[in-house]
Amino acid sequence: MNTELSFLFVTLEGGGNVPPMMGLASALRERGHRVSILAEPCMESTVRGKGFEFLAFREHFNRTDTATDLFEDTVSPKGEMATMENVVFGPARISFNETLQAVDAVQPDVLVVDALLPPALMAAELRGISRAVIFHLPEYLPGPGRPPGMLGLKPGKSAFGKLRDRILGKVWTKKLNDFLPKINDIRRENDLPPLSSVMDLLHQADLRLITTLKDFDFPIDPAPKNVRYCGPIIDDPHWADKWQNPWSSNDDPLIVVGMSSTFMSQTNAIHHCIEALNEMQVRGLVTTGPAIDPAQFKSTDKVKVVRAVPHSAVFPFSSAVITHAGHGTVMRALAHGLPMVCMPMGRDQKDNAVKVEHHGCGVRLSQKAKPQAIRKAVEKVLQDPKYRTHAEKWQQRIHRSSGAATAADALVKLGSKAEKVAHVA
Repeated sequence: MNTELSFLFVTLEGGGNVPPMMGLASALRERGHRVSILAEPCMESTVRGKGFEFLAFREHFNRTDTATDLFEDTVSPKGEMATMENVVFGPARISFNETLQAVDAVQPDVLVVDALLPPALMAAELRGISRAVIFHLPEYLPGPGRPPGMLGLKPGKSAFGKLRDRILGKVWTKKLNDFLPKINDIRRENDLPPLSSVMDLLHQADLRLITTLKDFDFPIDPAPKNVRYCGPIIDDPHWADKWQNPWSSNDDPLIVVGMSSTFMSQTNAIHHCIEALNEMQVRGLVTTGPAIDPAQFKSTDKVKVVRAVPHSAVFPFSSAVITHAGHGTVMRALAHGLPMVCMPMGRDQKDNAVKVEHHGCGVRLSQKAKPQAIRKAVEKVLQDPKYRTHAEKWQQRIHRSSGAATAADALVKLGSKAEKVAHVA
């Protein structure tokens, strides 16, 4: 009989990160293990509703309303660095201290940390327990064979391209290391050895699980020893409402529009999509997500605007997806063999969009694209069968990958190994 292990998850409400974290937690519980989750107060009902023990952050990560913009990356002139300051590394002391308190309370065998909160990993290091970090997005660290993430670049193939990637990697690392003194202050105060780079927080974890397909990604080559690709975890988000088909009889292609579950200044893009679809012989289902009020958009007979629907309910009846190219939406679209029109707005979305285009599963537009450009792009992916054909190839691979099960097995193996070491000691 397998021994029950205890896992402590550390996460926050960042939109697309939540379904993979919750899906993985559920897979561990189904295997008979105990899961506790340290998260924002706005996630309490979701966590408790799924039967997990809930612990709340008290400082900074203390939103009670998911519509509050914690990232501020689309309204700040600092762009992506605003996310680093407001979420990833800026509140490092809070992430570390509150995770340490949770570790002491729960006494887990393994600490499982969201990639958005890497300073939390130091709590496991200090207490001498196993630590894993979950990438709910593709690889974004620079390394051999690839540029840094968030730039929407393919790996360079020529000598010049490879040089570009190395230079960009050094610039990117130097910029992130602006936070290194803050990290090393915490480490010095707790008698942990200093780091030479903030990225060492991730590289020194026992396990780094990347929840996408390795063949879809642009991986570091050779891969770091702690990296495992487990495949996507594509559970629907907890806030998605039940969907009822509003069209009694209509054979026109159904185009689903999904433009992020968090605030990304997407209002104009949604307006442009609605206008484009109203000009076409299609049906449109526009989902605004919990951060945007659907009442500010006008539904028509052809184009319906709602807050959210489960992708698993509507994608089987769809012909294409217009998306901000968040990783979760991209993987769910591919899991149903659907071609995409990508309008990336920030974060990992530029990287995801370039991969969709690279693999022949869709086209990429600016987030500022006008209705005419959107209409032409939708027509292109509908009329040229190659986009659907390529998407269907990834559909088969995704269903074979069993992302949540693969990730859960890797965490159980890590926890079991740690338990054996403890018994020997």
